[in-house]
Amino acid sequence: MLLPFVRELFTDVELLPGFSRVASHLKEGTGRLSVSGLLPAAKALLLVLLRRSSERPLIVVVNDNRAVEDFIPVLRGFCELTAACDPEQIVPLPARDVLPFQNLSPHPELQEERATALWKIASGKGSVIVTPIAATAILLRTADYYSDLARTLRRGESFDLDSLLGHLNTVGYSSSDVVEMPGQYAVRGGILDVYSPEADRPVRVEFFGDEVDSIRRFDPTSQRSSNPIDEALLLPLTETPVSEQLLGAIHSRLSGKRITGNEEIVEGAIRSAGVTVFPGWEFYA
Repeated sequence: MLLPFVRELFTDVELLPGFSRVASHLKEGTGRLSVSGLLPAAKALLLVLLRRSSERPLIVVVNDNRAVEDFIPVLRGFCELTAACDPEQIVPLPARDVLPFQNLSPHPELQEERATALWKIASGKGSVIVTPIAATAILLRTADYYSDLARTLRRGESFDLDSLLGHLNTVGYSSSDVVEMPGQYAVRGGILDVYSPEADRPVRVEFFGDEVDSIRRFDPTSQRSSNPIDEALLLPLTETPVSEQLLGAIHSRLSGKRITGNEEIVEGAIRSAGVTVFPGWEFYA
């Protein structure tokens, strides 16, 4: 339990003349302003308080991924101490761990973390974004593109199961007989078991036709389900969904042989040519 005087002690910082000048500057958005002489902990405290005062999201640029890992817990701690923002809205956006055209793909955990972060940013769920300078130099797509990476299943709403499975396949999920780890899904008749990244447990979704009849969390060890819930968020595992059209475009660029025609012709040509993902393909996308 946080004692009231501790929270009051931190919020007194907002009464300082220097803080008021910076907060006013952020609200007005009138050019560049430099603030110096702060220790790392003081920077974290001021950032969460400035987020509350300015009522706009902030991007914090640091040196590298290690600096992101070190700074995130401090920011989230001050969020709890000051009640200035939701700690879950402190979002790390790491840089990829390989260079473009190095014939290597980024580490799966990094891809998952980046995909989730970009979805949160595009969906307005990020208050403070902490990212290395290398990540700010990467060309990004539109907000609509990233907000479409996730799916929210709600009880009583209709979903085409085949379309949903097709989406899960494109954003990094894999089919399995039994769901035990994040990124896996299994289908048995009208029942879908799926384990989303960042979820504490997988969910079991029962369909009645195309309608979501029930959603329950379940224990991946015992496979026993618990009480029903109203909705489940299925986050992506990659920021670069793979599709036949995308693979065809990459194949055309690398081979000089353009694949044209309707969707069936493109898919058939790709299968016959043996076109598939390869190490580093994400950078060609």
